[in-house]
Amino acid sequence: MAKLDFTSSPVVDSHCHAFLPEKETRPFETYLTLSDLPQRHEDVASTMLHHMVIRELSRILCVKDEEKIIAERQRRMKSNPVDYIELLFDDAGIETLLVDSGYPFKETVGYGIDLNDFAEMVGRDVREIFRLEAALYGLLKGLVPHDQAIEDFRAQIREAVSDGCVSLKTIIAYRTGLAVKPWDESFVKSSWGKMTAMVREGNRPAAILSERNERNKSVYDSFLIAGVEEANRLNVPVQIHTGMGDSPSMDLRIANPAHLYDLLQDPRAREARLVLTHGGYPYLEEAAFLANAYPNVYIDLSETIPIVSVGLRNRLLTLLEMAPTTKIMYGSDGFNVPELHWFSAILTKKALAAALDELMNHEGLAEEEAVNIGENFLTGNAERLYRL
Repeated sequence: MAKLDFTSSPVVDSHCHAFLPEKETRPFETYLTLSDLPQRHEDVASTMLHHMVIRELSRILCVKDEEKIIAERQRRMKSNPVDYIELLFDDAGIETLLVDSGYPFKETVGYGIDLNDFAEMVGRDVREIFRLEAALYGLLKGLVPHDQAIEDFRAQIREAVSDGCVSLKTIIAYRTGLAVKPWDESFVKSSWGKMTAMVREGNRPAAILSERNERNKSVYDSFLIAGVEEANRLNVPVQIHTGMGDSPSMDLRIANPAHLYDLLQDPRAREARLVLTHGGYPYLEEAAFLANAYPNVYIDLSETIPIVSVGLRNRLLTLLEMAPTTKIMYGSDGFNVPELHWFSAILTKKALAAALDELMNHEGLAEEEAVNIGENFLTGNAERLYRL
């Protein structure tokens, strides 16, 4: 049976970030790791992901030898980034980017990116994913009283959707974890009052919001539930960061999607469409189970793609053990450099073909069905879920 080939298939990147070429300040290879801790060059350069990216860059840049490949990449990115990005994205077949506007965020990293400018630079269809924590940050910084803060929070969501955003996004997993639950309203109000008092005393909102304690958890949980309610009313999904993330700020122990049990039982969330971003890696089985068991749960594999590198074929097969093929989507979680968006799509098309080819050869999957699964993974499922 002929091996499947998705090389020319179009791609919807269902979760990624904008980038600015002029903000590249580190050696290229350091962008191929999730760690914020200093890494030895020889360690990063020895990863399979690094080897695979360099090999694909050699192909597209027509240059051999790693040092020369990196030098040519740097030259093109600095001299004409628009043409270079077009080369990459055309090669990968990237047509649409759903961009989480919460990173980069001016209040935390010193700059933000206008998505209209980003769309013009990359020459693709760009849609916004609205970050809930960015709204929460602004309300805390503005010392907005609790009841008004909740109303303003909902209003910002409505405005974002009215302006064209296709999904909400939360990184509550980074903050207080995925064990989201209802709280007594008086306790939440008291917690918010304490937080605003800390801002008045001169504490930075970002520092306050990064603390993991019961006070913050009550606030994060209650605002997320309000956001999920609003998303349900507006018929937009909510992306929920699950699993791995930037080290050392991500605590994997509280990021397992299985912790979402209480939220999934909450009547206010039962009808909302919830997307487990990053496939919950390394908790892929848990994510697949939730997508199988709950009609309103979906999965995207951003960040798992491309970080697992040579393991992607096996991870796709693991996911397909239980997850409905109509509820899983491609995403790159690309950030800072365009190569992550590009290489993720290249890697996925190869791994997807290999995984489905195995199912055709050993499990009797029909070729027509395999092609349909692959194309839905790359584009169709996201187009339907986000109404693109």
